[in-house]
Amino acid sequence: MSPSLRHLTFWALLPLTALQGLWLRSRALRLPGASGAREGTIGEGEDYHFLAVGDSIIDGVGAGSIEASLPVQFAAAIAKSAHRCVHWRVEGASGDAIQELIERVAALQHDDPVDLILVSVGVNDVTRLSSTRHWGRSLNRLLEILHGRWPGARILFAGLPQMENFPLPPQPLRWSLGIRAATLDLIAKETVSAQRGAVHVPTRVEPLEHDFCEDGFHPSAESCTLWARELAVLHSGSIAQ
Repeated sequence: MSPSLRHLTFWALLPLTALQGLWLRSRALRLPGASGAREGTIGEGEDYHFLAVGDSIIDGVGAGSIEASLPVQFAAAIAKSAHRCVHWRVEGASGDAIQELIERVAALQHDDPVDLILVSVGVNDVTRLSSTRHWGRSLNRLLEILHGRWPGARILFAGLPQMENFPLPPQPLRWSLGIRAATLDLIAKETVSAQRGAVHVPTRVEPLEHDFCEDGFHPSAESCTLWARELAVLHSGSIAQ
């Protein structure tokens, strides 16, 4: 199916998929963020400061404990591969879309140095049908704020997942979410790639390799382990510099 035909089909199905979304929202299992402190230190060696900001992925929904969440497992992978003492901090909130994240980051009372920032946002913009113009402009604004606060930090943007592989949504809602997520992720890739010191990292969701937690929408702790290792391997060279 051509991109233009997918686009037309997405909007033609919107009355049905909107109803499915409302039904799903009323019945979906809602899990809390991970338990545990939102900052800590791991590893030995030269000090390295890591900040993770974003949505439920950063908040550790589905992971159980904060140690099993993606950000902290990623911090542990950095500490191991780069032989660093990683000081990590997590600033995430389930349900945050790009505008809420901008407000959260702008209000952060955090003056410590930061070497690396992991950003996860966008899934809630998909489910809220945020416009592509709003998404692109807001992502630029978020990156500007992050660069302004921590000009020397490297930014890793976790790409939007392939939502057509999420088990929870029924069809055709699942297909529509996948189309919209791919559209926003393409904008994110172009926007992030144009920024100095920022990298867009694709997020792969392959049902045969990655598990979901019990809500059928968030990755399991095991999937976060694989994801953290992939991030560490893909960027070990730049992180170690």
